[in-house]
Amino acid sequence: MGEPMKRRTFIKWTSGSLLAASGLDVAALSGLELKDLNVQLALIQHGKDWNGRPRALIRLATEIRKRCNIPLSHHFIEAGLGDIKDLPTPILFLSGKEAFSPPSLETAREIRWILDSGGFLFFDDQDGKENSPFYKSAVEFMARVFPETPNPVPLQEDHTIYQSYYLLKKPRGRLSRADFLEGWPRGSYTPAMFSHNDLLGAMEADQSGNWRYNLEIGGGFRRELCFRLGINLMYYCLTLNYKKDRAFPPILKRRRRQ
Repeated sequence: MGEPMKRRTFIKWTSGSLLAASGLDVAALSGLELKDLNVQLALIQHGKDWNGRPRALIRLATEIRKRCNIPLSHHFIEAGLGDIKDLPTPILFLSGKEAFSPPSLETAREIRWILDSGGFLFFDDQDGKENSPFYKSAVEFMARVFPETPNPVPLQEDHTIYQSYYLLKKPRGRLSRADFLEGWPRGSYTPAMFSHNDLLGAMEADQSGNWRYNLEIGGGFRRELCFRLGINLMYYCLTLNYKKDRAFPPILKRRRRQ
C-alpha cells in the first residue's frame, strides 16, 4: 500500500492543487514535489459490490499516464472505511449497486477532513435506476459527512468537471440514465460527486484488454468519452477551479458553439 499519508504529506499534496489553481501547468507541478508522492487512486471496500469493476481503475490510470503528465501509479489501493485516514491518496472511489451502510461518526469526521482539505470522493452506481438503493445509501452516507448540506445537486453543464482537461457536454458511462452528475458542493469546490451511469463499467476490461461490458447506447467513441470524464476527474482534483479564471469562460463558450 505504501507509506500512510501523514497530515504533512497531505498538505504537500493538496498544495499542488492550490498552485495549479494559480495557473501553473500540471507538468510544472510534477517538476516540484508531486512526482515524489506516489499518486494513486483508491477503491473503497464498502457494500456487497464494491469490487464489481476490478480492473477499471487500472485502465483509467493507464490512460491518464499515457495522455497526461501526471505521475499516477498504475496500481490502485483497496481500503476499508476504517483505513481511510491512513491512505497515501485523497482520491477515493466507491462503486456498487446495492445499499450500503453509512460511516461511523468518527469515520465521517475523517472523510470530512479529507474532502475539506482538497480530497475527492466519487460514487459510481453500477445499476443506475432512479432512486436506486446505492443512490439512497450515498445520500445517507454524505449526510453523515456533511450534515449541513446532505442532499446532492445536479452539476450544471458549465461546471469545471466538464472543462478541467477535455471539454465535455454531458457525463457518459456504460449506462445512459442521467445526463448530469450530482455533487455535494463546498463553496466553489465540489469534493464529492455521484454518477448514475456506471462510469467504471465502461472502463472495465479483462487482462487481455477485451471490454467486459457493452455500452447501453453507442460504441467506441462513447467509451472514449467515458475515459475523458475519468481524466477530467483527476484534473479537477489537481487544478480545482482554475478554468473559472477570468480568461477561460469566453474561450470555453466559443468552443462549445463550434
